Amino acid sequence: MRLQTKRYLADDGVNIVADIAGEPGAPRVVLMHGGGQTRHSWQGLMGALVTRGYRVVNFDARGHGESDWAGVGGYGLARHAHDLARVLEEEGAPAALVGASLGGATALRAMAEGVRPAAVILVDIVP
Repeated sequence: MRLQTKRYLADDGVNIVADIAGEPGAPRVVLMHGGGQTRHSWQGLMGALVTRGYRVVNFDARGHGESDWAGVGGYGLARHAHDLARVLEEEGAPAALVGASLGGATALRAMAEGVRPAAVILVDIVP
């Protein structure tokens, strides 16, 4: 699997770092880790999805892994949802969203704010 590392600039100046793999025109899947984790927690799934023909974006939430830390008040679900919307804006929608814990809550908040994913898979969290 050939990974590309990419940075997305959030509207508050925070850089969000992601690994991307798969063909550009393939169906998209966005992976979002839980609190206290990094994008590396999804590496096995990312490889399996790419092998099956998906384009996968696997990003570190703000304050996690290689993504920037934010200032005071920069970690609410609204901020995380805006980061997800930024990634989707640049990568193209629709995408299936896979989120564990914080990542799942981010997907739910983003949907409440108008993001319309192709599918949502929640891990360790319920609506």
